[in-house]
Amino acid sequence: MTVRRHLITGDPVVFAPERAGRPHAFIDDEREELCPFCPGNESQTPPEILRVGEPSRWSVRVFPNKYPAVEGHEVIVESPDHDASFDSIADAAAVVRVYVGRYRALSSRPGVKYTALFKNHGRFGGASIPHVHSQIAALPFVPPRVEREGDAFARAPDCPLCAAIGAHRRDGLVIREGASFVWLAPSTPTFAYQQWIVPKQHQNEMAAFGEDEQRDLTVLLQASAAAMRAISPSHNWLFLNFPGEPSAHAYVDLFPRVTNVAGFELETGTYIDVVDPAETVRLMR
Repeated sequence: MTVRRHLITGDPVVFAPERAGRPHAFIDDEREELCPFCPGNESQTPPEILRVGEPSRWSVRVFPNKYPAVEGHEVIVESPDHDASFDSIADAAAVVRVYVGRYRALSSRPGVKYTALFKNHGRFGGASIPHVHSQIAALPFVPPRVEREGDAFARAPDCPLCAAIGAHRRDGLVIREGASFVWLAPSTPTFAYQQWIVPKQHQNEMAAFGEDEQRDLTVLLQASAAAMRAISPSHNWLFLNFPGEPSAHAYVDLFPRVTNVAGFELETGTYIDVVDPAETVRLMR
């Protein structure tokens, strides 16, 4: 794995040709293989970093990615049940605790500039193995999206996301609220049926999430997963954090995969909104 730079912009590009060897790496690859994430197949993964539960009755496992994009790239298997989804797993709260714990651990490593936590669910969400899982990766650079959003927070006179919570309440774009988080449909979505889960308290990264906040986040993540699966078999969620930028506001970006990123988006970097946020609120509820 190496980090290369775009010839024009200097943006980082991760070069990891070994990832081509992962199961179902390409769309036309339909090989049926024994699932390495299922109980009894633990020897097929790299040695564990962390396990929740007993050796024969675990609920969560964490281990290095066998086909890493970067050096500190881990897989979080979220249930022993091969056919589960996040909304149906037995111990989702333990998974969120692991999210926060691994984020804190990886972010503290020397040389790590950003820790990316994300879920690819389903074939069109980018999952190469259908068994429910997420991934976390320690990056030696700050991704361009995070850098751009962090700069925008820093330039703003007041936090735009704090202001957005109140504005979305007034406009009827809040799907559901917990004690610590607001689940809303952003008024300017970049994907159809996009949602954000936003901390009510201004926090720039998930390392600050305490136990009560983690429990509240678990409930909303499960609700969103169930709602998205009713729309599409594939979805993604991304934890957006801004370490080192106290003016920024962390959030989770979630969207089912119902449309493709096509030529217009790839050339211009501009997304076309095809679903009214009010419709997203109706369907998510």
